[in-house]
Amino acid sequence: MTARLSAALSRHGYLLAIVAIALSTAVFLPGRATFAKGQWALLYLLVILLVASLAGTGPALLAAVLAFFTWDFFFLPPYHTLQIHDPKDWLSLVAFLVVGVIVGVQAGRMREREARALAREQETAALNRLSAAVVSQTSTAHMAESCLKEVVDVLGAGSATLFVLDGDDLESYCQAPAEACSDPAVAEHARRAVREGEAASARGDAVEASPATVTAAGDGGLYIPVRSPSGVSGVLTVQARVNRRPYSAGDVRLVTSLSNLVGTFLERERLQAAATTAAAEREADQLKSSLLSSVSHELKTPLAALTATVSNLLESDIDWDEQSVRDELRAIVADVARLNNSIGALLDLSRLEAHAWEPRRELYELSDIVAAGIDTLPAHLRKRVRLDMPEQAPVVDVDFVQLTRALQNLLENALLYAAESPVTIGARGWNQGVRLWVEDQGPGVPPDEHEAVFEKFYRGQRTGGHAPSGTGLGLAIAREIVRSHGGAIRVEDVVPRGARFVITLPSGGHAEGNKENTA
Repeated sequence: MTARLSAALSRHGYLLAIVAIALSTAVFLPGRATFAKGQWALLYLLVILLVASLAGTGPALLAAVLAFFTWDFFFLPPYHTLQIHDPKDWLSLVAFLVVGVIVGVQAGRMREREARALAREQETAALNRLSAAVVSQTSTAHMAESCLKEVVDVLGAGSATLFVLDGDDLESYCQAPAEACSDPAVAEHARRAVREGEAASARGDAVEASPATVTAAGDGGLYIPVRSPSGVSGVLTVQARVNRRPYSAGDVRLVTSLSNLVGTFLERERLQAAATTAAAEREADQLKSSLLSSVSHELKTPLAALTATVSNLLESDIDWDEQSVRDELRAIVADVARLNNSIGALLDLSRLEAHAWEPRRELYELSDIVAAGIDTLPAHLRKRVRLDMPEQAPVVDVDFVQLTRALQNLLENALLYAAESPVTIGARGWNQGVRLWVEDQGPGVPPDEHEAVFEKFYRGQRTGGHAPSGTGLGLAIAREIVRSHGGAIRVEDVVPRGARFVITLPSGGHAEGNKENTA
């Protein structure tokens, strides 16, 4: 309230000077016969000092001149005239005027310095709040909303809008208050501020303001380009005050400082986006490197073996008996199968990730899927598989081919890591669903690799005493297939040694989502 009263007195300072001198004269007149004529000069000096402290230098000078004439007219004989009876009163009048002017100027300057200091303090406080609003936000939308509301409240503006450059176009990003009507002229002034990079009014007048260029439009608003190290990134507009009072230089400084903060925020957002893109590109490069490394090894090895075997068969200086030829042909078949499996794994994963291989669900007994998964294994590996199935096999709503492929991958992985030990495949109905697991007695999976084993191209460190082989896609494909069925897959430790890969699936009906079930 005190600030509003002080602002009102500043706006009407000259009227205050006139009223103050008039009222003080009316109060002094009844005591004219009681006090000496020189004492009224001291009282008028107090009035001048009061006007200077309330309204500033200009009104104080007006008060000094008015006091000069009213003292002469009402308190120096002959009364009610401007004539001087005693020549010594001329000296008193001149001295009074000089002292009144000096007092008014000094007190007015002190008041103005105090007002400027108070304005700077308020400006600093507002800027601190705005800075907090900028740095505490994580998105441009929230930052703009907080800052614009604060600007409207602090300056009493009708509205404020942040325009952000999107390519070559300038679009309104946020406006406060939200219900304010969008004026096409505002957008046009903002575009002009960006294009010209200098202050320009609606009439084309240019005005320089502070470190940034300010466009002072004919509607009384401010249009300040938002600058960043990479150039102009937008425009901060503040429309005219509700009370139509023009903006001061301090207001312009405040909005300019805010525009610089916004520019810093937008630059930070741009750099973060660039860093994210660069990280994604590095990850893509690493993935490509892993893909090339894995694929080149898994494709070149059987190709090299095929080439060597066929070359041996074509050698004319070697007499091959029928059994040797059959052995070589079986090696060729094995290498072709390995090559086909590697290519198939890559194709299957790419189709799953591109949603080009969607499951076609039907109701099947789980025992049929388990039998089909075991049949995909070579004959010498099937002997190591043990069954732990209930008498009444659960029914599941799945894509037969996809789930068979997932089970095949789990079995092949377990047989590879379990050396010569048996592998158990089991199933149970569980919590309105089905649990299917493959358990081995291999070296197990370290706790820190429970999630990593399902990543693409990841292969365990040891495979039952042998170096790991394969593309590292089997478990990744199994996870994608299970997820597409609304189920979940995880790995558990087995005591005393080994690993158990557990799949949970809905027992019937189409599953919704990929929500993981835990035991």
